[in-house]
Amino acid sequence: MFSVFFSKRMYHNTSCTNLFYGTFSKNKKRHNRLTGLSKSVLFCFIVFCAHINSEAQDTTESQNKWKISVLTNATVTLNSYSENWSGDEFSAFSWLWQFTGTAEKSLTSKMHNKNTLKLAFGQTSLQDEDELSGEKEWQPMKKSRDLIDFESVFRFTLKTFVDPFVSVRAVSQFADLRSSDYNYYLNPLTLTESFGAIKNLIKNENVDWTARLGGAARQSIERNESLPDSLTPAEKVTNDGGLEFVTDFKAKTKDNRINFTSQLKVYGALFSSISEQLDESDNIALWRYPDISWENSFDVSLIKYIALNLYVQLLYDREIDNSVRHRQTVGLALTYSFEN
Repeated sequence: MFSVFFSKRMYHNTSCTNLFYGTFSKNKKRHNRLTGLSKSVLFCFIVFCAHINSEAQDTTESQNKWKISVLTNATVTLNSYSENWSGDEFSAFSWLWQFTGTAEKSLTSKMHNKNTLKLAFGQTSLQDEDELSGEKEWQPMKKSRDLIDFESVFRFTLKTFVDPFVSVRAVSQFADLRSSDYNYYLNPLTLTESFGAIKNLIKNENVDWTARLGGAARQSIERNESLPDSLTPAEKVTNDGGLEFVTDFKAKTKDNRINFTSQLKVYGALFSSISEQLDESDNIALWRYPDISWENSFDVSLIKYIALNLYVQLLYDREIDNSVRHRQTVGLALTYSFEN
């Protein structure tokens, strides 16, 4: 079931500048530096798993219950004109599905785990006039939104001013259709392993605000890059490490009719495998600029399953463009939410 609604989407995204292509660094010291951070994070996870097993007997019955929260919505837009319409307008059809879910619980008396999954997919089709017949025909559906974002955060609850944490995050998309020769799924893929300190700024029944700061290692994998001397697709891998700051804010009314979520991510690389692919003539290393992502979602429930949704995202990545990019979606949607 879908609901027809008035929707406004605004995308401002210039084409990506070509990143420097190359293989892994020939400098063994730098390579060890890049991979050592990832190995350290993986070692921490092994220690955490051992910690869970050693304290499994101390876990209470209430701690074994997962706290689950789900918010999903689906929207459809249709603009239609008759065949004898005198203007130059054309019919358009679009649909969008979004899903946000969290699952968290205390694994032991000293460890808390929170998992967040964000999914989104949408398509748009326009009705254009055929040059030969002059008749209006619907064009093939084109992708307008595609996102897979999963993050798992393990937090040591030591009851101090700040708690240590480790996290793993994977960001990708369902289908990569940029190439006319190859279609890839789950491409490109960005993996981030981070560790540091986390703090609850506000924590109550209606407001949850946390902030964390620490080190991070990131791997970007893209499978549709071709080798310079070959037409065969190759895999391009970029490794970097640096500092990451993340703050999550979630608020709702007592009757759960109004929900607002916001997430700000700032990542600054201190070293990168790209640096060794730069020529001496390059006077700016664009990878040194911080990557910023700020997502905001505002939902107002009008009736039981119909809600007004406003989504705004701001992005800054100097390797893609030197200005801020933004995406906005406004509309009525068929909505379902669940929270235990």
